[in-house]
Amino acid sequence: MSAMKKRQVAVLDFGSSKITAVVGERGINKTFVIKARKDFLYDGFADGEFFDTDALKGILHDCGEFIRNSSSEDLTVYVGVPGEFTSVTVKDSQISFPKKKKIDDKDVDALFDAAFVLSSTRKVLINRSAVIFELDDYRRLNNPIGEYSEILKGRLSFITCDKYFIETVRPALRAVGVESCEFVSSALAEAMYLLEPETRDRVAVILDVGHITSTFSLIQGDGILYQYSFGYGGGYITALLMRNLGVGYDVAEAVKRKVNLSRFTVGGNNDLVNVGAGEYYNAEKVRETIKISLDDLCEMVTDAVDNSGYVIPEYVSISLTGGGITHIRGAKEFVSGRLGCVIETLAPKIPLSGKPEEASLYSLLDLTLG
Repeated sequence: MSAMKKRQVAVLDFGSSKITAVVGERGINKTFVIKARKDFLYDGFADGEFFDTDALKGILHDCGEFIRNSSSEDLTVYVGVPGEFTSVTVKDSQISFPKKKKIDDKDVDALFDAAFVLSSTRKVLINRSAVIFELDDYRRLNNPIGEYSEILKGRLSFITCDKYFIETVRPALRAVGVESCEFVSSALAEAMYLLEPETRDRVAVILDVGHITSTFSLIQGDGILYQYSFGYGGGYITALLMRNLGVGYDVAEAVKRKVNLSRFTVGGNNDLVNVGAGEYYNAEKVRETIKISLDDLCEMVTDAVDNSGYVIPEYVSISLTGGGITHIRGAKEFVSGRLGCVIETLAPKIPLSGKPEEASLYSLLDLTLG
């Protein structure tokens, strides 16, 4: 008897500087087998809009062709929607039954349906999940299926996607023959994959810093309580280094990746960053430039916390992920000191590929493979 064929999925991960197309399947022990992968550089987005939609359509055409050529199946393409294009709504809901009954999937669906009706014609509901459920005996639990109760309550999280994003992406993929296309929240995928259930049961924070955009997510249970996206990323640091040092992009990137923010020296003018080919730059000036930029990030995170309306307990750390600043030595420690909280780096739980910049990609794979 031949072995059962493993289910394959295709994923498009939208970063703020590149789109990554992957065809993959589940490996052993919840790992992944990547059958095909390719990165496509593009101009990115800001303020809820792509910089160059015409160029993006051409890139999405290439993404679709790559996926179709990488599998003999007509795969559903799961598109990760960045926080910049999504909104989170949290609702409390309650339904009652004539008598105590065993809760089933239909009851949970009814609870969700009673809580949220999409009123905006400019948005599409893409995900719904529960922060917590509660029964008639006041027990609070993550999964009520199989429990007996006369009442089912829930605090529920709904994620909508801007129709603009869907109407930009879907037609471009269909033009190359990708008929089945589904959209999922990248932030929710990260929360469910990167954080342990016991961490989410209390409350958790993920700060995903990309190249030109970042997303702050407050998470509890299986849902996002609050989400805030803003224009900041590693590219902003590079741009400031270019201006302050009078160098080009490649040199500024090299300097950023060589310096250590945690290093203290006496006589900063003698402390140099060597980027090779006989090029040296004043390390203290580099550090101060990066710290000025990171100060901006910290201000935005503080605004996000203040605007959330939630009081985040002091024991809750911020989980930092994404490729924006995690590669800068000492950046995590600087942000931690500036915000007065513990910062932990969050990366996929897989050997060799466990890099923060791969967080959204592997989170989307995990969510779609189930």
